[in-house]
Amino acid sequence: MQVKTWFASFTLDEGRITDVELFQKDIDSLVERLEEPSLLRGEVAGEDLRELAVRYGFVTSGDEYDSLLHQLNIELAKKQIALAVTPDRRIIAAIEAIDDLDESCNILADRLKEWYMLNFGETPLKGKELAHHIIGMEEEKSDKDLKPMQGFASSLLGLYDARGTLEEYLKENMHAVAPNLTNIAGYALGARLLSIAGSLGRLASMPSSTVQVLGAHNALFKHRKGKAPSPKHGIIFRHPLVNNSPIYQRGKIARALSSKLSLAARYDYYSGELNESLPSELTAKVEDIKKRCNG
Repeated sequence: MQVKTWFASFTLDEGRITDVELFQKDIDSLVERLEEPSLLRGEVAGEDLRELAVRYGFVTSGDEYDSLLHQLNIELAKKQIALAVTPDRRIIAAIEAIDDLDESCNILADRLKEWYMLNFGETPLKGKELAHHIIGMEEEKSDKDLKPMQGFASSLLGLYDARGTLEEYLKENMHAVAPNLTNIAGYALGARLLSIAGSLGRLASMPSSTVQVLGAHNALFKHRKGKAPSPKHGIIFRHPLVNNSPIYQRGKIARALSSKLSLAARYDYYSGELNESLPSELTAKVEDIKKRCNG
């Protein structure tokens, strides 16, 4: 069995890696290869892609891996926008940019905190709070690292601001692009479903059983290898109806939710008109499931 990632193709036998074909470390070449389905994040044979890239010599360090993946995501976003500028594609580009910013912000925030602690000791602050605190500090003669640290903190805050702008864009545009999907899933989860599916049309064509496990790539892989049960949900676990329910109810509620999400995507793709009854129908179905499970 072969598993293709963005930097290499892995051959697996009984869940173990037996052969690796590394791709050319060139951004343009890597982008072209991604025309075929490939993993950008996740695991192969139970090991994180980042660790595998370092182990097999595609990169020399985790930092180089993060940098290359970041460049790759930027080029992919540019290519997607150039090839298809439909409204749902713009939504997909925005949510994927948010995910990239989240990853970059987490890495840079950790680096900033480490830098701060080396100079000023322990602090409970992190992320935005720490960046604002550093910018507000007054420089002393002995604080040689403060000025460059403040520049770093300012850049990090700029990324947080960029993320906020993209989030506002999603809030404003998801209702126009996919009103029914947004009404049930919310703007963020709805956008991520579009991203995983590839387009609103593809999401609308999927059976509800597929929608239910979108985003559960690793769990599905383990299930097919006979090492885990079939996953009950993928990214829709983030929906409050699923993650706020008892474990023994989540499978049935996820099934009901995915059914309505699939229906909502079809309404959005084929008519674009809002069906206001879908959320109440879903609520009634979930209440019925809870009564039967608790009865």
